[in-house]
Amino acid sequence: MSKEELSLLSEEGYTLSLCVYSAVHAKGNIMFVHGMEEHKERYDEFASFLQEHGYNIVLSDLRGHGKNAPLLSHIADKDGDKLLLEDQKKIRKFMEEKFPNLPNMIFAHSMGTIITRNLLQECSNDFTKVALSGYVNPNGASGIAVALGNIIKAFKKPKGHSKMLTNLTTGSFNRAVKNPKTDSDWISYNEENIQKFVDDPLCGAEFTVGSYCALFRLLHNMAKVKRYKNVNSELPFLLISGKDDPCTGGEKGRNASLKVLQKAGFKDISVVTFDGMRHEILNEVDKQKVYDEILSFFDK
Repeated sequence: MSKEELSLLSEEGYTLSLCVYSAVHAKGNIMFVHGMEEHKERYDEFASFLQEHGYNIVLSDLRGHGKNAPLLSHIADKDGDKLLLEDQKKIRKFMEEKFPNLPNMIFAHSMGTIITRNLLQECSNDFTKVALSGYVNPNGASGIAVALGNIIKAFKKPKGHSKMLTNLTTGSFNRAVKNPKTDSDWISYNEENIQKFVDDPLCGAEFTVGSYCALFRLLHNMAKVKRYKNVNSELPFLLISGKDDPCTGGEKGRNASLKVLQKAGFKDISVVTFDGMRHEILNEVDKQKVYDEILSFFDK
């Protein structure tokens, strides 16, 4: 087994940072898509676990994320939603070329699940399995959020910041936690994990207005059933989350995510929800049962 860091150049010249885990006698490839305001190194332990069980892993930092980001938490001045999708297509192609003749799968978390559902609107036949962790629920106000983001961008500029937009997103998640000790308690019950997140200079950096505009557009499009084209109806999905994850919108929100995929034409969808866990189920104290559940899904 091996692990190597490398980079890819996007079509318009952005440098994408990757970490590739090569397995011995691999049985499949898994492309990771991480969440907002974090970075790929946070998935090293889980990626190594899957590598040990026979999977090649391609980890990457989203634009504006990670140690090599030109401006932390800034995705793009404009068209960030489209650029994020083009990046994942390029990474998928790289994975296929580096590890040919193997099934290609996705593991995505949080904002990564929003990106992935947009990607699958046109690329569902390119993958054999999809696991969505901490999957963000559709939001009926997403169209308003798109318009609001554009208005604020006109005044604050793409690289500016808006407390209003932050309060509407991650700020709202922490309000779901009783007596939080930090602004990030919503991510986990595991206080050690929360403290690591708080202490990590590459985590929690406030999104720029341009980044929020990209996020809101992806969230809005994610729920549009008509945007799903050439659907691979037999593509297996795993929707996995913590029961107390505010990102998923509770039982109502989790059902909304499920129904959008079903209406789009996907028939093979499993839902697993863990009691006593919040958003980052990979980092809770009892994470091993999450690891095993996801491995079982990819192994089936």
